[in-house]
Amino acid sequence: MNLRVEQRALAQSDQENVVVLGPNPADENFSSVSTEGAYKILGVRPGLTISVFDMVIGADFVGRFSTEPCVAIDFLFEASGQGWLLGAADERLSSIPYRPGRIYIMAAPKGAIGFYDVPIGTRFKGLDIRVDIALWQKLGAADVLSSLDENHSLHIACGNRTWVGILPVPPQLLAVARALFDSAMVESDDLAFEARALDIINASISAMRRAQPTTSIPPRDRRLLQRARDLMIAELAKPWTLSELAREAGLTEKRLKTGFKSIYGYAVYTFLQEQRLLEARRLIESGNVNVTQAAHAVGYGNSSHFSQLFLRRFGIQPSKIRTTLQSPTGIQ
Repeated sequence: MNLRVEQRALAQSDQENVVVLGPNPADENFSSVSTEGAYKILGVRPGLTISVFDMVIGADFVGRFSTEPCVAIDFLFEASGQGWLLGAADERLSSIPYRPGRIYIMAAPKGAIGFYDVPIGTRFKGLDIRVDIALWQKLGAADVLSSLDENHSLHIACGNRTWVGILPVPPQLLAVARALFDSAMVESDDLAFEARALDIINASISAMRRAQPTTSIPPRDRRLLQRARDLMIAELAKPWTLSELAREAGLTEKRLKTGFKSIYGYAVYTFLQEQRLLEARRLIESGNVNVTQAAHAVGYGNSSHFSQLFLRRFGIQPSKIRTTLQSPTGIQ
């Protein structure tokens, strides 16, 4: 196995042995995977573990996973493929597409089982925060769990007493996640690492609490609206029209417009613009493309117009993103 796996408790933790709440590459079911890269599991405190990973997926990176009762918060910086929640008889209940630039949150108060399938050659980079249910309740967030169902506005999948949602990714929170990832990979200050982790958990709880459940959309329309959202995310550069998106999702234009705003809090085109700008920022930060290439990759043919939108959204010119990342203070 070419995957370097490390596991340790933070210096200030009172743990002797780290209890891994989620998937563990040190387990035997990972032993035949030809995946390369690094995977670190850090015990922050009892009931809180964080995994950071930067891997290039090898052949046959598919399989079944399970987790102890917990809430999982995942940032994906680079990703592809998908996963599924599994039922009691291992039937696939709900699919979850893995996409970069997203925060996924999974609430599994009774534990969960699932299945993942990531294409060979995919770079899979991110972090996974796992909070056991007892600690989650101590943090004063028990009420959040009771509000999670398919009517919650952040919901993307649920089944077998497990709920999955996608949280908003404000630039400030993304900056904290990147700093946490970097400090874990270089074994920096453990106290700073724990502080960043708690900031992310607190921000996630607040975002889940602010997102009010919606009850006026029929379940069938909700599924079709989720399809419309996923279609846009999958093809950000496509010049979507409301009529085309409604047709492909199986909705009328009126139901698309009113339902989308009700569930996601954005008008359709506002949501599309937000996703395009977030993806463009990720591309520029990666250093693999310039501003013009990033603009074209997400559907903006006019670089000047793109720069104006970017400045309005993030408060910084896209051409200055790389310089800001390389500065001592990082992203502003």
